[in-house]
Amino acid sequence: MDEPLIESGGRPEHPHPHHHRDDSSHVAFGGRTVAIVGGDVYQRAAALVDLAEDGEGIPSEVLEQENLKLATTLYFGYTRLDPFWNLNLAALILLTFFEVPLWCNGKFPEPCGSKAKYYLGDLPYLTREQSLIFEIIIFIILLVYTFFPILFMGKKLFWSNALNSVKVVLLVILGIDTLLDLFYVTPTGPLSSLPFRVAPYVRVILVASNLSEVRDSVKTLVQILPDFFDVAALLTLFLLFSSWLGYILFEDTVQGREVFSTFPATLYGMTILFTTSNNPDLWLPAYKQSRFASMFFILYILIGVYFVTNLVLAVVYDSFKGQLAEHLIKVEQQRNELLKTTFNLLDEHKTGYLDVKQCSSLFKELNNYRTLPKIDEEDMEAVFYALDDSGDFKINLVEFTDLCQAISLKFDKQEIPQWLESFPRLYNSYTFARLRDFVRSRVFEYIILGMLCLNLITVVIETTLDIENDKSQKFWQEVEFIFGWIYLVELALKVLVYGFQNYWRSGQNRFDFVITWVIVIGETLVLLLPNGLPWLTNTEWIRYLLIARLLRLVRVLMLVERYRVKVVTFINLIPNLLPYLGINFFLMCIYCTLGMQIFGGLVYEGNPKLDGTSMMENDYMVHNFNDYASGMVTLFNVLVMGNWQVWMETYGILSEQWWAITYFMSFYVLGILLILNLVVAFVLEAFFAEIEMNEESKSRCDDSEAETSSDGGRKVDPRVEKRLRARRGGRDTRVQNLLNHMLSAELEKNKDN
Repeated sequence: MDEPLIESGGRPEHPHPHHHRDDSSHVAFGGRTVAIVGGDVYQRAAALVDLAEDGEGIPSEVLEQENLKLATTLYFGYTRLDPFWNLNLAALILLTFFEVPLWCNGKFPEPCGSKAKYYLGDLPYLTREQSLIFEIIIFIILLVYTFFPILFMGKKLFWSNALNSVKVVLLVILGIDTLLDLFYVTPTGPLSSLPFRVAPYVRVILVASNLSEVRDSVKTLVQILPDFFDVAALLTLFLLFSSWLGYILFEDTVQGREVFSTFPATLYGMTILFTTSNNPDLWLPAYKQSRFASMFFILYILIGVYFVTNLVLAVVYDSFKGQLAEHLIKVEQQRNELLKTTFNLLDEHKTGYLDVKQCSSLFKELNNYRTLPKIDEEDMEAVFYALDDSGDFKINLVEFTDLCQAISLKFDKQEIPQWLESFPRLYNSYTFARLRDFVRSRVFEYIILGMLCLNLITVVIETTLDIENDKSQKFWQEVEFIFGWIYLVELALKVLVYGFQNYWRSGQNRFDFVITWVIVIGETLVLLLPNGLPWLTNTEWIRYLLIARLLRLVRVLMLVERYRVKVVTFINLIPNLLPYLGINFFLMCIYCTLGMQIFGGLVYEGNPKLDGTSMMENDYMVHNFNDYASGMVTLFNVLVMGNWQVWMETYGILSEQWWAITYFMSFYVLGILLILNLVVAFVLEAFFAEIEMNEESKSRCDDSEAETSSDGGRKVDPRVEKRLRARRGGRDTRVQNLLNHMLSAELEKNKDN
């Protein structure tokens, strides 16, 4: 059999250089739309299988529409605009960073007063009129984004979806709040003040509800809350008992008179000690009076930090694994539903099975999307019997589902024809063929890695000279500019050889594309406008972008055995951890908005209440809640537990409200005990799973080599080797394998249930 497999492994930048396709039938993402709308049964089936295995799918509501052509066209047009919709959602979140805080009542250019006096951040403020205009534009786009699905799924199905109803309610609330802001901003409006706005909270919830991965992660976290509250109750009992014991033991001591004067004070101090932020300051009076007093606090810290905290971590993560396994099963069920629809589409006579002719036609069309081997008709019967697990010479639904999964795991995505192929004389010429071979070769990749190493040396020299104010720095800056243009040549060659769509599939290529163009545009502006737009032509940020480009050198670590597992685990974990880090970010956004409304404007130079506070003594005034950017930085400091009690104590004094402690304590429980500990446990489990998978892979390779040796040392056919490489799968496949390996026990348990 002819093997047109590309060299895969999840890297579209190294496809097989001489792979030929039937251009008349080849379809890419847009082609799947054409196939589903106007193709025959097998073309539609192949497109649906590819969508299902990509994890994209297509809502069954769309396939059930009477006007399938219009509904499918609208649906894919809607999904193609995802980058635009996501950009609008990002703008909705970022708008809060540039809005004037509600406590500020002054006029521009200093609506909040002196920046130095109130320790404000460096982000510029939009005027209230500008903020309102941006908010209205974003709101209109959100309306289109939310209600557009009615066009391809119908009103009845749209309103029957509970998520759509939630989005509409949130939009109504946001619209009312925007209208109130309009009344306030308008000079002749009916509102003269606006002390509170619900919009910042609604924006966060609205964005989270529109991001499917974040939304699913929130559902998973909500489902583990009962287990979390159970172990949190045990933690509370531990704190109460330890505080009561400490209050009793040190009643008539210096510790009792100065620190543990009341039970609430004791509970507060012991709670902070649980996080070790006030260790050993809390128990220094007792230690000075008696060295033996340290035994109580040492035992408390050992039990609390090394046992209770890890118990919380273990219980939460165990529950999380179960919920995540349920989520993966639901995703698999959705995929199987689409495959069932595809099977029924092929089974035109409703016999409940597919014959060899139907499988052969499906394989032929699947070649447009996957790098399947070309199977001759005389060989198709043998392949069909191999796929027929039941031995009844029929492919039923279960066997069809298993077949589609095997295709997804073992065969990489097909290349999309590039525009140069429409000029066969140029594309097939000897010169261009040599260029294709060179750009796709390892030699080209090693040359680029060598350039990156030289660029790293250049950056080190240039930055050193910059620190020393050496005049020769200018020469090395020019050398850095040359590297920027070298990267542009690399980008151009890859786009020319692979085509832009194939190039854009790789996340690394997308990163390189953005960084390279920003560098080149910045360098061009430096040359053309050396004295104009200093913030845009500043060579400092261009240097930083060049340093960011050097992150590609991480790939060098992949060549070292001892680092490979660590780097692969890190890369595979990023897409799975981002939703949970995103939840933490959204949690910080909500708490920052609340913090601005409660504590905004309380920290300023000359405030007599600040005298003697921990914030004043530690010079932490710049970390405050006077504006959004400063508040986010302050919450980050609390998140990493860096003297977080300083802000809790000081804002309790400034606000003169006891519940200020509740604000910080609740953020600690949700942001650290729940989410961040979950991330830590996930990383640990993933690392061990990756090591096991790596050992299993090496074991299989050793067995394969031993089998080859015992067979007279026969060489492996290059075509077979290409297939083996294709079976290794891309990054998405490796991530899915990692999750399945980590959650194997939970998946089996849920499937049995």
